[in-house]
Amino acid sequence: MKCKNIREFDRGQASIELAVAIVLMLIIVSGMLHINRLARTSLFLHSVLRGQAGSDAMNAGALGDAADYISDWEAGPDGIRHTADDRPIRDSGNLSATLLSLINHSASAPADWQYVSDRTQLPTSMVRLHDQPILSTAIEMKHQKERLYVPVEAVIRELVYDKDEIPIEEEVWMPLMGGLY
Repeated sequence: MKCKNIREFDRGQASIELAVAIVLMLIIVSGMLHINRLARTSLFLHSVLRGQAGSDAMNAGALGDAADYISDWEAGPDGIRHTADDRPIRDSGNLSATLLSLINHSASAPADWQYVSDRTQLPTSMVRLHDQPILSTAIEMKHQKERLYVPVEAVIRELVYDKDEIPIEEEVWMPLMGGLY
């Protein structure tokens, strides 16, 4: 009599484990499909924005957008750094020093700058920035920013993440080229 009950219990437990395994596999496969959709949407949006910003930056009469120089990030209300609620600390005073440091490290030795030609049609170039780092405030960029909403897979929405869509936001900055190709 006991053996019969144990066998029935084992079959019942096995069917429950099978159902749980099927649901977990469904969640894993749906999650992989959803991550794939998010990645493709992000790459698509980024390439479209790069194309728009690049096209705008090539125009001879393009006006630039001023970018904020962010020197650090302050933790947001959750108290955890590197999360979405962090706030930027803007400090444009350090921009010249930062660019000067980057420029100085772009040549192997300081004497290498004599071999670089300063004949350029660009409003700012590495040579001009090397000579006058204060010009870094004159670097102009074209800015493109867009947000798309990606629908959440039904399985993920019902079992894991109770939202209908996830926002994907991309931002692109391209330097003005002054009509040069």
